[in-house]
Parts: sequence; C-alpha cells; structure tokens
Amino acid sequence: MKRSERVKNKSKDKPVSNMPYHNTYFEPIKKNKKKKKSKSLVTTILLTLIILLGLFVGAMYMLSLRADVEDLTAIEDKSTYVPVDNMPDYTKGAFVALEDERFFKHSGFDVKGTSRALFTTISDRNVQGGSTITQQVVKNYYYDNEQTLTRKIKELFVAHRVEKQYSKDEILSFYVNNIYFGSNQYTIEGAANHYFGTTTDENNVNLPQISVLQSAILASKINAPSVYDINDMSDNFTNRVKVTLEKMKQQDFITDSQYQEAIQQLGV
Repeated sequence: MKRSERVKNKSKDKPVSNMPYHNTYFEPIKKNKKKKKSKSLVTTILLTLIILLGLFVGAMYMLSLRADVEDLTAIEDKSTYVPVDNMPDYTKGAFVALEDERFFKHSGFDVKGTSRALFTTISDRNVQGGSTITQQVVKNYYYDNEQTLTRKIKELFVAHRVEKQYSKDEILSFYVNNIYFGSNQYTIEGAANHYFGTTTDENNVNLPQISVLQSAILASKINAPSVYDINDMSDNFTNRVKVTLEKMKQQDFITDSQYQEAIQQLGV
C-alpha cells in the first residue's frame, strides 16, 4: 500500500470534531518590577514609622515616671482645702456634669469623650476640650506651663497611675482644690468664701451653705476665670451657667425643683 493511501486511511479513522481550534500557547505575563519595588518601599516606610512611634511613646512613658503621684496629697495641706466628701452632692456634681460626665466610669482617659470632642471640633470648627477631670488634675499639678503634644501623652500615662492610686472622690477633691477661680482663689472653698460669703463644707456652721446656683456659677467660671465676672455677669457667662444647671439636672445631681429655683435666681 502506498504511503499516501495509508495516511488517507488513518485520517478516516479519526473522529471529526466540530470544536474550533485554539492556539493554547500564551506568553507569560512579566511581573512589573517597578510596582514590586514601590510596595516594598511603602512597607519599609510604614515599619520605620511604627518603630519610631513606638520609641517616641516609650520615651514619653519613661519621662512620665518622673511625676510622683504621691505628691498630689500636698494639695490637702491648703488652709481652705475641703474634701468633696464634706460637700453637698450638687456642688461636686456641678463640676462632674460640666467637665467630665463619665468621670465615675473611666480610668483616667475617656475614649468616647475624646472622640466626641474631636468630632465636634472637626464638624463645627469649634475647639472642644476632651480632657477628663483626672487629666486636668495631672496637667494643673505637674504640667501647667506645657502646651505640647508631648505633655498630653505624658499626662495620659500619669492620669492612669493616679486612677490606680486614688479613689474618685480623692481625685475630684484634688481637682476642685487646685484650680483657678479668679481673684487669686485656687480652691472651691476659698472661691465660695470670697465671692458669696458661703462655705462648701457641710461641717462648717459659721457660714451659710453654698447654693445650687452658686455651685453652678463656680463650675462655669473656671473655663475663663479672668473673663467671667460674677458681680457683672455677661450674657455668655449667664448662658454657660444655664447649660451647667441643665446638665446637673439631666445627670440627676439636682432635682427639677432645685433646677427651677436656680433658674429663677439666675433670672433667665
């Protein structure tokens, strides 16, 4: 049999397929070396920044250890020092309601309060404070003249140690007895004596007790002690006191009748 006939017979034996024929050969895609290098560079930069941030925070922690939290008890040596245990609930409540409503729930740093303050600052373009009362105690006692990011970080570390060392009432006592009320008054008792002729000490029978309104006024005044004049209250100051009274009522530091009486005395 001729070769041509053998080839012809073999082709007859194979089934005929209707499937189209495709060339399955493909050229492998080359990896982009530039993209690979850029990803590697970004990763290196991020790791470097994380390491530097860690070193920075670690350095701030070491510096914060210089603050001896036991020194805070020196505040108790002031002649007009009164612990909040001896004050009416509405007096200490005025400061908690206005400055740090979650004071009895956090451990020195309030993530929720700080986040809310940051959001308000961004959305309203109005700077809002996010510091807890504990942070303010630390700032006023150890870092009063520092206004830097490093101070804020050190303040957080020290505030956490203060919370572990003292009770909430002790911390609140340090706060109201080491803050500026204007007219060279740095304790709430001194301020109550000076401005109203009253006392915050429930054990003091020589002076009349501070009222709800007077407590709200002093708590409101510390925001701008040199600007807010108790003897000639501006509209801004009056509105701030009203807000303080509203917060005191909302957080159950005063009753509705106490609120109404204070509002009438305020004249709004």
